[in-house]
Parts: sequence; structure tokens; C-alpha cells
Amino acid sequence: MINEETGERLLEYNSSREKLFLPEYGRNIQKLVLHANQIKDPAQRQEYVETLIELMNQMLPGTKSSKEIEDKLWNHLFFIAGYELDVAVPETVHVHHKGDVFMVPSDDVEYPQKKIPYRHYGFNVHTMVQKVLAMEEGPKRDEFAKVIASYMKLAYRMWGKEQFVNDELIKEDLRKMSQGKIDISDDANIDSYKNVVTTGGNSQRRKQFKSGGQQGQHGRRFQNNRSNNNKNNNNKKKRY
Repeated sequence: MINEETGERLLEYNSSREKLFLPEYGRNIQKLVLHANQIKDPAQRQEYVETLIELMNQMLPGTKSSKEIEDKLWNHLFFIAGYELDVAVPETVHVHHKGDVFMVPSDDVEYPQKKIPYRHYGFNVHTMVQKVLAMEEGPKRDEFAKVIASYMKLAYRMWGKEQFVNDELIKEDLRKMSQGKIDISDDANIDSYKNVVTTGGNSQRRKQFKSGGQQGQHGRRFQNNRSNNNKNNNNKKKRY
């Protein structure tokens, strides 16, 4: 941006520039599209616009050869140009007129406004409770209820940042969530998630490290090399 009075180059901010019609293409594409109206030769303008369509196609992800993408590019081109572009459009492309709504906004995603009495357990727990209520009474249903209670205890520990959680509290909450239809006995163990221990290569390495296996070998190798070097150094006597 140049000052007309002094001829000095000034900083140009985006707030002072022309508004972007389609920000996903950027300001440079918009300038190129607006420049197409200034080309007087029809053949040169047609070749320029077709090249510009290919450039716009490279900026959009997805399938590049589909007809929907081709219609979208040409409609976006005319929209940026203000529908004042005099070029030939492919026969398979339908260009909308000025004022038509061709960019239909997608439907708003509805946020699931579901009221649950115990939000710290999460909605999935309530879904699992309904699954248990639909099951037939028996050992399978009882074990499934214990798994849910164990998960509830884990979620409560993570939510409340507490190390020790009262099992009676978890069982009572599960009883209230199921309206008294799921009743876990007082002597039932619900610490199945607590006893899960992941075993892998790292634990084996830690065991070897603690036992001094690899460390001892490296240490002996270092001591042997050091002892040999000391012997060699002692054999070499300084001469004056």
C-alpha cells in the first residue's frame, strides 16, 4: 500500500483490505479471480479461468474428478467474481444465478441435552444400566452388574480425585439409578478394574534392571576394560 501524497510504502492490514468472499481459497485466489474481468481478449480470458479452476481444485481435498466438485468450483468462481464474468462454462456444469442460494449450510448438530441424575459417572453408565435391566435374571446379569459397579468406582475415583472410595456408596448409587431393580450384595467384590495390571516388555526390563542383570554385565565389561587399560599404562614408563 502506497501513500498517494508522500509516495511512501505503508503497512497494509487485513482489516483495511477487501473482504474475503470465500476465505477457504485465500486472498490470492480472490485477486486472481477479480483480475479475470480485466482481461479483454475472450480466448485469453477463457484459458486464464480454466487454469484458475484447476488451481482452485488443488486447494480442495477429496475427490477431484467428481461432477459435484466441478459444479462447486465454477459456482465459487462466479460467486467471487460477483457473477460478472464473461466466460464459457462446461455443458455438464450448472451455474446458479446471482441471488440464488447454492451454498446451503449444513444442519446444525444438535447437542444431546440429556438429563442424568449422576453426571460424574457419564451417560454410558446409564445406557449399560438399561442393558442390564433388559437381561434375564441370573448369574450373567449379576456379573454384568458387578462390572458396571466396578467401572462406576473407577469413574468416581477419577472424578473426585480420591484414592479410597466407599463400595457402599457405589452400590447405593447403582441401586438408585436402576430404581431399586439392581441390588448388589454387601459382600460382593467390585474391584475388578482395580486389579487389572498391564504386563509387557517394559516390566521385564525393569525387573532385569533391578536384578542387576544387564547393568552387572555392562559394569563387569567396563571394569575389565578399565583394568586392562591400567595394566597397559603401568607397563609404559616415562623416559627422560
